[in-house]
Amino acid sequence: MTRTWFARFADCLLLGVLLLLASLPVVTAFPALVAGCAVLREQAGDGAGVTARNFLRRLRAVLRSGPAVWAVPTAALALLWLDALALDARGPGPGAAFAAAAAVLAALGLRCAAAWREGTPWRATLTVVFRSVPRYPLAPVLLAGAVGAAVVLLALTPVVLFVVLGPLALAATAADAWRPVTP
Repeated sequence: MTRTWFARFADCLLLGVLLLLASLPVVTAFPALVAGCAVLREQAGDGAGVTARNFLRRLRAVLRSGPAVWAVPTAALALLWLDALALDARGPGPGAAFAAAAAVLAALGLRCAAAWREGTPWRATLTVVFRSVPRYPLAPVLLAGAVGAAVVLLALTPVVLFVVLGPLALAATAADAWRPVTP
């Protein structure tokens, strides 16, 4: 089935809404992103496409992959938030270093979300992602740029929150298709 560009755009926006709803409990934000990347990857291979049923099926599979999928990203987010509070109390100055660290962490998180395949342990996925950075250094840089663009869009137009996660999942999936993370 040939899909028009507008249909793909609409699917991306629908996926953004599904990701936002699934991310409302903060601990499910990263598993939702992983499920979104899996749905987009499946759609690229002439799969079922972006539907709520397909997304929930993928989300259940991701959540069954183990506690690391929600515990580690939530702990990293909490640590990043505590760092932001500590830097804010210290005063202006190290904000650029914090922004760079947050962008790198977000880019690696997006890379891991797109690289995970059902049945693959998270430790193996993380190892392969870190080993792929020297071979393909542009992929994390582009993903960090996508995160930066999403942050700027959110700062300028907060209503974009409803759909911004869909294009981020698309960027991660496209980066994985362009420079796949392989062992």
